[in-house]
Amino acid sequence: GLYGTDGIIPVEQQMKVSDGLHWSSFPTLVRWNSVFNTDVYSLCNVLCCSGILLSALAAAGFGCVPVMFGCFVSYLSLVTVGDTFLYFQWDSLLLETGFLAVLYAPLWGRPGNASQPTQQPARVPLYMLRFLLFKLMLMSGVVKIMSNDRVWLQLTALNYHFASQPIPTPVAWYIRQMHPLILQLGTAFTFILEIPCPFLVLVPFRSVRHGVAVVQASLQVMIMLTGNYGFFNLLTLCLCIPLLDDTFWAPFLLVQTAANAREKALHGFGDGEDTPLLAPGKKSTWPGPRGMGVGPMSGGSLGMRGDGSGTYMHSNSGYVRDNTGYIMGSGGGYSNS
Repeated sequence: GLYGTDGIIPVEQQMKVSDGLHWSSFPTLVRWNSVFNTDVYSLCNVLCCSGILLSALAAAGFGCVPVMFGCFVSYLSLVTVGDTFLYFQWDSLLLETGFLAVLYAPLWGRPGNASQPTQQPARVPLYMLRFLLFKLMLMSGVVKIMSNDRVWLQLTALNYHFASQPIPTPVAWYIRQMHPLILQLGTAFTFILEIPCPFLVLVPFRSVRHGVAVVQASLQVMIMLTGNYGFFNLLTLCLCIPLLDDTFWAPFLLVQTAANAREKALHGFGDGEDTPLLAPGKKSTWPGPRGMGVGPMSGGSLGMRGDGSGTYMHSNSGYVRDNTGYIMGSGGGYSNS
């Protein structure tokens, strides 16, 4: 319907326009249709299906460089020939993010695989991903002012936005019924989030970055509840993740794993992984299974191997296992069954 022979913009016409253009001016694998002995429209479908499969691999946890590079090249090839229908802001943002994802991903293997040596995230691509979020939010605010549109300058844009945005949701109708003063305050708050707030992305303090990520994520969720911008808001939410390090996620992961780990330990089975049982700073005199005795320990958290073979002491600054199988926490003593 869009790019077929009888479509609105037949892809064959796009390829005729590209004749004589350098690869850097028209980067797409569709130009190699003669090499694959197929028509350009069929090759576009192949690239689309390939991109879907590679994206599924990345979503399943196999996001290494070859997979991410395949995703990037597939989408770049389609955007190049997509013309009007793929020239939106979110298409460019996905290409920028995809390129940085290639630089950020591990060269090979599955990220986070326990059988592979632990690798620190590449810092330069990490900072570039943060800067991409900074640029996106800042430009989103500046372009509103640079447009010289009176509805933005007079803070009345939200009076019309919820009725005129792409495919408004039922929630948008209710928000549009709010008092005009509340909508004006919402417009002013949007400017605050999109102009001064993005500069906090660049500060070296993690607590500040965590706060910025939560605020920006909340804005994207609000936009998704009131309108349909495709994957734009989901992609922006993904760009908020590089602002969050392990210190942000650890409390949530501890709450989810503590109950499961205790249940496994009580019944003497598990996956063999060391799992914290208590929050940092807690004391425990809980008697472990198989005759194991555990004395009071403070300054850290008490844990047990999932297979019931022993315990460990996890202090606030980490734990250390020596060659004898003992695990020494820096806030307490040794413990083993």
